[in-house]
Amino acid sequence: MIRKFVEWLSYHPTTEEISRALATDYLAEFSVRSLRFGRLNSDDSITNLGQHGFPDADEYRNRNIPSQEWRSYKSPEMAIISGASKEKWTTDSATYVNTLRDRGVLQGHLIVNFHKPVSDADKHRTAEAIDDLCVPLALYLSFMSRPVGVGLGGVTLPIDGRDSANTQLSQRQILILRGMVEGKTNHELATELGFSVSTVRHETMRIYQALGVSDRKEAAKKALMLSLV
Repeated sequence: MIRKFVEWLSYHPTTEEISRALATDYLAEFSVRSLRFGRLNSDDSITNLGQHGFPDADEYRNRNIPSQEWRSYKSPEMAIISGASKEKWTTDSATYVNTLRDRGVLQGHLIVNFHKPVSDADKHRTAEAIDDLCVPLALYLSFMSRPVGVGLGGVTLPIDGRDSANTQLSQRQILILRGMVEGKTNHELATELGFSVSTVRHETMRIYQALGVSDRKEAAKKALMLSLV
């Protein structure tokens, strides 16, 4: 699903098309009532981008909301976005809010509202599906806000020495990264590639650093997004 979403983003859909697709296609099985995502700007203002299912969508489309204004809103969603609440689910279990981060930098937020409260038994699966889609969406927002240079799969990459270095992996690291995408363990990779386990572990940490991720799952997602394997 992630690869399909990334490929679709490469055609540069509008933010409204993105929000509609997220709600009606990629998250259709979870009975999404409405969905909204926005970008957090450097001055702490928020720009509303994609919206689906909101009656006031026209009023808030592409609206920039100053920091003082949005921080004054008294709603469960804004409590999560502002950091007043450390939860991702609202207390009624009918809304999920997640951050959009690229290389640890906060790009914005995604708010997903459901037709009915999500049961405790379904929360993990629902949150995982949303979180998976947040990774490419955050990367897309990051690309939108930076100077552009070389394109990968139709998505433009920023001109930035550090970012360019992030995608310059050695052949050994690419092989290990491919194994991560396939779900192989360090021991399996060591046996298959003829390296010691310590070498695989060392290269794995270098891959994390290069891609700006902290674990194998995020590394695999980033590899698919950037078409590295």
